Amino acid sequence: MKLETRKKVKELVKNAILSKIDNYNAETEYKPFFQAIFTKEQILTHTIVHSFYTTFGMSIYEQLVKILAEGAGYEAHTQYDLLGKIDEKTEAIINKIDMNLRAGKRDPDIEIEFEEIKKSIQKGKPLEDPDKKVDVFIKKTDGTEIYFDITTVKSNKKEFVTLKKKLLRWIGLRLSTNKNVKIITALGLPYNPYHPKPYTRWTKGNMYDSNQLRVGQDFWNFVAGENIYDEFIKIFQEVGEELREKIKEIAKK
Repeated sequence: MKLETRKKVKELVKNAILSKIDNYNAETEYKPFFQAIFTKEQILTHTIVHSFYTTFGMSIYEQLVKILAEGAGYEAHTQYDLLGKIDEKTEAIINKIDMNLRAGKRDPDIEIEFEEIKKSIQKGKPLEDPDKKVDVFIKKTDGTEIYFDITTVKSNKKEFVTLKKKLLRWIGLRLSTNKNVKIITALGLPYNPYHPKPYTRWTKGNMYDSNQLRVGQDFWNFVAGENIYDEFIKIFQEVGEELREKIKEIAKK
């Protein structure tokens, strides 16, 4: 990882935590039972961690992806609008792929799905579509375009099914304006809650192959274009060590 990229990652993470610490109000909630068991510092740490889980969220992950991708020399945008128009015939093909996957009548294979959509799609105008919003768009130096939806690691079955169809429609939207472009549409999951076991959440069903579901270490290394995960985690550790004393100081107030 480049030094400048490292600095940007650290600054983003540190500022996100500092924002929570600086806005912390110890008087917002009285918890006599917890306060009888745990120290003030422990309660404060828990409060910040809980708040961090809630608000660190997708927007911070999107920004981290952008920083890492740009550090690799790629073009990157968050909340990108993908424009295009899917004709009725191709829409029907996408619906059929989606329904057959749900019913277990076919196995997921994004290369085959891509070719089916490409073979059918008609040239369309770059119009707005209900599925136009892409969490992160990356364009690699070889021209490959990557469209990521960054989602929660424990999405329910309905969410996984809905997201799969959106990824298929993204293919149609992009190919409608340029049939020759090389594109990848995928889900990005920031971490694997079942580590060290593989990500095997049952709710994802039989909807995705390994190329369309990037999880944890694989996800971060992929967007950075190199194996940066260990160093990436180390940055978070450094931020934690640097802010530990600040948390202790607030707990004393």
